[in-house]
Amino acid sequence: MEASMSRSQLLSAPLQAVDALFDAWMAQHGPIPVREWGEREHFIKALGLEDEQAFAQIPCLNDQAVADSVAPFSLVRYRAMVQDIFEPEIFTACFEERDAGTTAAPKAPRLLNTKYREILEAAPGRELRCLNSDDGEVTSDGFGQRGACYCVPMPGESAWAQQAAARWSSPAPPAPAPGAP
Repeated sequence: MEASMSRSQLLSAPLQAVDALFDAWMAQHGPIPVREWGEREHFIKALGLEDEQAFAQIPCLNDQAVADSVAPFSLVRYRAMVQDIFEPEIFTACFEERDAGTTAAPKAPRLLNTKYREILEAAPGRELRCLNSDDGEVTSDGFGQRGACYCVPMPGESAWAQQAAARWSSPAPPAPAPGAP
């Protein structure tokens, strides 16, 4: 169950990898939605997140002058203090995407996961339906739960601490060639 994407692709379009991993899991284990399908382990391994220097190469929102300079839906870090932890958020975990009856060549229904999304749109000519439901209502096994935190920038963080964190995040300069002065 590997999503063959490069490191830069994983950073710029992580949801594509999540979708590919989910689709591979479903193809291998059947159409029963699960809460975990190896996505966390895949990202840890593929991005080398056990290594602090590899972790530092994930773009950090704190190092950006404007948050809009980071591409939407990309993988980022944010150095902050958790100010509040909200009640667990309950969400519809999976939807079935199926033909809306407007296409001449119908496609097979497909499960879509919303674990890492707030918004999910159907492809053109397709519609989204809740699982295990003919009337579109969500059943109890179609829910997931996630935590939501309110984070604020580090209070009182000095300029030198911000600069040190930015240096840690920036790519290391190339090592001199052997025998170079």
